[in-house]
Amino acid sequence: MFLYTIRTNYLAVFMSSKYKRCSKALRQKRGTLGAVCTMFLALTAVSESAMAATFKYADHDPLGGMRPQFVKDVWLNEIEKQTDGKLKVQDFFGGTLFSSKESLKGLGDGIAEMGFVYPGHYPKRLIAHSVFSLFPRGPETFEKQVWLYRKAYEEVPELKAELKKAGVMPLMITAGLPGAFAGVNQLDSIDDIKSDKWRAGGKWLLRYLDNAGATPVAVPWGDVYVALQTGTIDGVYTNYDGLHATKLDEVAPNLLISKELWFSTPFLHLANIRYFNRLPKDIQEGILKASLIAEQQFATTWTAEFDKVKSEQMASGYKLVELSQTDLAKWENKTKLSELQNQWVEEAKAAGLLNAAEVMAKVRKIHSEAMN
Repeated sequence: MFLYTIRTNYLAVFMSSKYKRCSKALRQKRGTLGAVCTMFLALTAVSESAMAATFKYADHDPLGGMRPQFVKDVWLNEIEKQTDGKLKVQDFFGGTLFSSKESLKGLGDGIAEMGFVYPGHYPKRLIAHSVFSLFPRGPETFEKQVWLYRKAYEEVPELKAELKKAGVMPLMITAGLPGAFAGVNQLDSIDDIKSDKWRAGGKWLLRYLDNAGATPVAVPWGDVYVALQTGTIDGVYTNYDGLHATKLDEVAPNLLISKELWFSTPFLHLANIRYFNRLPKDIQEGILKASLIAEQQFATTWTAEFDKVKSEQMASGYKLVELSQTDLAKWENKTKLSELQNQWVEEAKAAGLLNAAEVMAKVRKIHSEAMN
């Protein structure tokens, strides 16, 4: 029987003189005391086995989307497989345990043993992770993206240090699809967003829109569809799968797309550190192996989802334009980007990341390698 347990009062009972008397009663089968002890020990074994065999996984996104469905169908199943069925999952999707802005604390507190965290929702706690947002262009395959993230975790210790401080550790990294422009008006190039009102999520994306000549507008995510429909905004820049899943392309059917429009924040699938460290070595290795296998398989899912969204949009008669290298260079806007990266360094230092300049330099180098 596989047992890895958090030490409980049961163990204290086992080591007590009462347990010795209970064991003696069992050996001698002494009436009522023996029967009670038999039941007690049986229930204890069942309870500890249940605790040992089941872990909770929490995710604020509902099933059906590319990433959460992959997590359930592939990663969580692979964990059970690689631990030889000794570890079972109880999953909670759709924010049933905690919301996206509660997930880091929820995992750190052990409310769930594993779960999903979007670093973009923690600008004050995951300062170093926000460095990725300062790169509007990125690798066009998931394989290169995850190489970049893994390399950064190896060479930028501040990333793992932030997670460790929160009581969690990374197991698997996934990603959303690239960003995409969805507009009400005709779009033939990046120049066509100029002077129009465009929405994006997050401070730095709004700055990129401004750099490209658009008028950046902050609109809550849940209001974007109506804002497009009523003319409050002329377009939205967001991840390709997200805009399609929420049917924003119905009211903004003119699209500019490119796999280099890197939606740069890593999607982190984490474990509570205390929980992970209590596990036997073979179970730890099984989880890590399952995470690596699933992470590699996600590349196929990522590409297939991009192609699926694109084909469905074309079938619906939407107008899709692939951004040229000239357009991508305009979006990146290296001159103004350098100014924004320097601004990030100063703001990150003020927020407590004293070596922010070193973090930026390291990630800039890694990003350059991934783009070649």
